[in-house]
Amino acid sequence: MAMQRRLAWLAVAAGAVAMLPLGGCVALVAAGAGGGAVAYVENGGVANFYAFYPTSMSQVSAASRATFGEMGIRYNGEIRKGPSEYLIEGTTQDGQTAKVTLTSMATDVTKVNIRIGTFGDKPLSLQFQKLLSQRLGMAASAEAPAGGVPSASSQPTVPQQPEQQTIPLQ
Repeated sequence: MAMQRRLAWLAVAAGAVAMLPLGGCVALVAAGAGGGAVAYVENGGVANFYAFYPTSMSQVSAASRATFGEMGIRYNGEIRKGPSEYLIEGTTQDGQTAKVTLTSMATDVTKVNIRIGTFGDKPLSLQFQKLLSQRLGMAASAEAPAGGVPSASSQPTVPQQPEQQTIPLQ
């Protein structure tokens, strides 16, 4: 019996290691009230914070640039990575790189992913999402709104983990 458990454990561990190159992230889904909520994803120690907004990518792009200004982040530019994905970059006052990736999930649903610094600055990232939510006049959501169905290219390659954490934006 002990040998069967050991073999089962090794199979699970090997499967987890085999999936790391494909995504390797653990999603901790946030839920909350008030200013909305943000999901937190960590991949190899690098933290990203994302949320969904029920509005167009062009509105979120303009609001993101304005939020950079409000936070004292110098806007460096915007790159169109594809038909439904933009990358906005800036530099914080202490020299950290701020990267905001906007992904159009549907006509009026935009996913906003932010990472500040090399490993992700949690307080600044959450402040960005909170200010962006206020600027847009809508609550952030850790899950895509009902009308937002992700396209095939933006679906995750690793199933979402059951472990959850709440990160409210209040």
